[in-house]
Amino acid sequence: MQNDNNNITPSEAQSALDSLVDIDRDTTASLRMPLWLNLITSSAYGMMIFSWSSTRHENLWMLGFIISAIVFSSAVFLYLYRSRLLGMNPKILPKSKAEFFFQAVTGVFFMATFVLTRYLSESGMYVAPFVGGFIAGIGLALLLHYYPSGEFKKASKCR
Repeated sequence: MQNDNNNITPSEAQSALDSLVDIDRDTTASLRMPLWLNLITSSAYGMMIFSWSSTRHENLWMLGFIISAIVFSSAVFLYLYRSRLLGMNPKILPKSKAEFFFQAVTGVFFMATFVLTRYLSESGMYVAPFVGGFIAGIGLALLLHYYPSGEFKKASKCR
């Protein structure tokens, strides 16, 4: 890729771009949590939303919320420990403005799901906990699978 006159041919440039795409794909695959752990994490989060929305006064749904919060926290800690054992250090806090914006938007989405599901459930819409838990669980599973690094990347087309 290095010539005496410092000119790069189009084929060399294309191969460099292809190698960058491969590196990005490999990095994303190594940061991605295993599918079984993703399912446990997202279903525990969906169950937390469902349980919190279903609680009235003093009933057993709060126990479901506590158990699903413990399972969710344990799954997250297991992912962090697994990553540490594999020699990776996943980011907890955003390092750029784009990452901060993406994580803020997802945080607002999940917070709105959490609050709206509870509000609609208390106002008499008894299907709201099911819908809110399903949306939160599926949304978290998709985010953990497609954006494991916590940043939104546009798909770039290489010729």
